[in-house]
Amino acid sequence: MRVFWRTAWILFSLVLSGVVHAQEPIRGYPDVRLLIDVSGSMKQSDPTNLRAPALELIVRLLPPGSKAGVWLFGDGVRTLLPHVVIDDAWRDKAVRSVRAIDNSGQRTNIPAALEAALYDVNRLDPDYRTSVVLLTDGKVDVSNSAVANANAARVLLEEQAPLLGQTGVPVHTIALSNEADWAFLRKLAESTQGLAEKAESADSLTRVFLQALEMVAPTARVPIEGGEFQIDDGVSQLTALIFSGADERAKVELIDPDNQTIDPSASPAGIRWFNNEKFSLVTVDAPKPGRWRLVAPSSEENRITVISDLSIDVDPLPNSLPVDQPTELGLRLVDREGVITSAELLSVFAIKVVIQDPGSSIETIDVQALYEVPSNGEYRIAMPAFSKPGLHKISVRVEADTLVRELPMYVDVQVPVESPKVITKAVEARPSSGLPSWLLPSVAGLVGLSLLIWALRSWREAARKRRIAAARRAQEARDAPLMEMRVDNSDPD
Repeated sequence: MRVFWRTAWILFSLVLSGVVHAQEPIRGYPDVRLLIDVSGSMKQSDPTNLRAPALELIVRLLPPGSKAGVWLFGDGVRTLLPHVVIDDAWRDKAVRSVRAIDNSGQRTNIPAALEAALYDVNRLDPDYRTSVVLLTDGKVDVSNSAVANANAARVLLEEQAPLLGQTGVPVHTIALSNEADWAFLRKLAESTQGLAEKAESADSLTRVFLQALEMVAPTARVPIEGGEFQIDDGVSQLTALIFSGADERAKVELIDPDNQTIDPSASPAGIRWFNNEKFSLVTVDAPKPGRWRLVAPSSEENRITVISDLSIDVDPLPNSLPVDQPTELGLRLVDREGVITSAELLSVFAIKVVIQDPGSSIETIDVQALYEVPSNGEYRIAMPAFSKPGLHKISVRVEADTLVRELPMYVDVQVPVESPKVITKAVEARPSSGLPSWLLPSVAGLVGLSLLIWALRSWREAARKRRIAAARRAQEARDAPLMEMRVDNSDPD
C-alpha cells in the first residue's frame, strides 16, 4: 500500500510541476554588480575597448537610489568602482574610471570575480534586488592545470550557482567572442535564474549591456512612433537615449510641443546632454505635456524612459523557461496612493501584453477584453507556452487618453541541455550501444506505468493474502468447539 501511494504521489507531483508561476513582485531598488573581463585575449575580442562606452551607458542610466559596483578580473580581481549607493559623485568617478579598462590579465578567474562581487552574499540588504552581470570572452582559467580548471568550473556550477539561485541572486552572463565557453556561461545563468546572451561583436556590446540593465532595473517607457512620442502631464522627467548608428556626427535634436528645439549646443536649466561615439543621452526635467518629436538616426534601440505618477508593477516571468512551459504574469497599476483597486479607474486603462518571439512574430494579449477587473487590482495573466527557443521580448503596454506606458521584459526560452563537460585528455570515440534518444521518453513512460501496475498488483495480492488469513482464522475459531468435543469423546471412562 505504501509503495502504491508513494508512486502515485510522485506522478501527481510531476503533473503539478508542469506549471511555472511568476516570480516575486519587483520590489525595492536594484543592486547591480558588474564584472568585466580584462584578460589578454580581450585585445582581439574588443580591440577598440568598446567595453568602456557600454559600461558608461549603464552607470548613467542606473536609476537614483540604486546600488552598484564594478570589478575587473583576470588573474585576480580589482575594484574599479566601489559598491555603494550611487550618487552624482559616483557617476562622475565612473565616467572617469571606465577608460582605465585594459587587457592586462593573464587568466580568466571567474570564480574569484564572483566571490569578490558577492562579498556580502550572507547579509544582503532586503531593500535591494541584487543581480550580477558578467562579461567575458573566455572560460574558467585559474591554473596551468586543465584538471584544476575543470574542477573550479564544476564547483562553481554544481555547488555555488544553485545556492545563488536559491538566494535570489541571478547571474546574467555575456559571452564576447566564439572562444567563450558558451555551455558554461549558459549553465551558470540558468542555475542562478539569470539570462545568458551572446554579443556577436564588440560593436553590439552596448545593446547587450542595455538589455542586461533592463533585466535588473526595468523602467517604464513611452513608445516612439514615426519619430514622435507623447508626454502626459503626470511625467516629471524624461530621458531620451539615441544611438549614433554608422554616422557618429549625426544630428540629434528634441522638439517640444511648442516647437522649441532642444539640442546639445544650447541646454537651458533642467536639461542635461551627454554624447559619445556610440550614443546621445538627454534628460529633461518637468517636460511639457504634449507631442514631442525626435530628430535622430532611426533605430529600434532608441528609447524614451519616464518617471511619473503612474507605474506598472509586475511579478516578472522567470528569466529563463524550458520550451512549451506554461507560466503566468502578475500585473498591477500603481499611483502615489498605492495599487489602484478602483474598478471604475482601472476600466479606463487599455492593458495589453505584447509577445515578440525570436523570429519577430507578434502575439498580443488584450487583458481588458479577456479578464474582468480584479477587486484587489491584481491581474493574473496566463501566458502561452513558448514553442520557439531563444530570446522573447514581453512588453506590458498601458494606454488611457494621452497616457501611454510600456514596460519591457525578456525571457530566454531554452531546450534542455546536458551539463557542460570538460575533457582533459583525448578519449577514443566508441559506437553507442544505447537506445535511440527519440525512444527514451516512451521507454521512461512504460517503466513508470509498469511500476504503477506492479505496485497496484502487489497491493491487491497483499490484500488477498490478508483476506485468506482472516478466513482461516475465522474457520479455526468455528472449528475449535468441535475439536474439543472430539478430544473429550476420545478419553476413556
